[in-house]
Amino acid sequence: MAARTQQRYQVRFAWGIGGAARIAPDTHLIVWIDVLPATAAAKATVHGDRTQRALRAVTAQLPDGPEVVLGHLGNARAIAERVTRLQAERGDRCVVAIVAAGRHHAPGDDAAEAAGETADVPDAPDFAVEDLLAAGAVVDALAEVGIDHTSPEAAAACAAYTGLRRAVRHLVSASEAAAALGPEAVHAALAAGGELVTLRESTRRA
Repeated sequence: MAARTQQRYQVRFAWGIGGAARIAPDTHLIVWIDVLPATAAAKATVHGDRTQRALRAVTAQLPDGPEVVLGHLGNARAIAERVTRLQAERGDRCVVAIVAAGRHHAPGDDAAEAAGETADVPDAPDFAVEDLLAAGAVVDALAEVGIDHTSPEAAAACAAYTGLRRAVRHLVSASEAAAALGPEAVHAALAAGGELVTLRESTRRA
């Protein structure tokens, strides 16, 4: 049987729910990256209650078992600190799946999410520069604490972030997703703090 994609690596990266299904089942931590949530329900979570309906619906679709945290451009260091704590608790390495939400354009998505419904088969997300850069920031923060056994996909996201570090805020503000949201929501997203936000505790038995 062929090895699961990216299985040999400690730090992995993929896009969307489908990507999470490929890279996350044997991991210990999933980092869900969604810098500029696209729907009205999700917008409220940028600075408010991050366990609202939109994020709960997403979390329910992620592979069961690993702890799930929310990642964005402001909390990469907190995520790296969480990984180092998990490694200390386990006495072994912590395998991390970084999953970028991307952009979704399937008809009816907004109405379904507002009603608390999830699609049986999630649509493949479009590329989102803001999520790529935030994922790269997490990979870079992990490397800074010595966790650098990264997949090629994760390494490429990291290179995008480090190479464009000085232009990140401009690139995000000028992105397609930002144009759809408007400046107030984008400013709030970019001002998100450095705290760790846990969306789901690990469901694995000790």
